[in-house]
Amino acid sequence: MKTWVAVGALALGVLSACGPSKELRQVRSEASSLRTEVESLQSEVRVLRAENKNLRSKMGDLEDSLTEVTRERDELKLAAERPAPTPSKKSGRR
Repeated sequence: MKTWVAVGALALGVLSACGPSKELRQVRSEASSLRTEVESLQSEVRVLRAENKNLRSKMGDLEDSLTEVTRERDELKLAAERPAPTPSKKSGRR
C-alpha cells in the first residue's frame, strides 16, 4: 500500500512540475475568447429582446388604431348610403 501511495505522489509531483503544455494554454485562450464572445452575444440578445418588446407594443397600438379607423370608415359608409331625410313641409303658415 505504501508503495502505491509513493507512486501516486511521485506521479502527481511529476505532472504538476511539468506545468501547462502549449496545447493546454491554447485551449484555455480559446475558451476565454469564446466566453467573451458568448457574453457579447448574450448582451446583444438582451438588447434585441427589449427592442422586440417595444415593437410588439407599437404594433398593438397600431392595430388598435386600425380597428378604430376601420370602424369609423364603416360608420361613414353606412351614413353615406342612407337616403337624405326629406324636409317636412309645415302647413298652416302662409
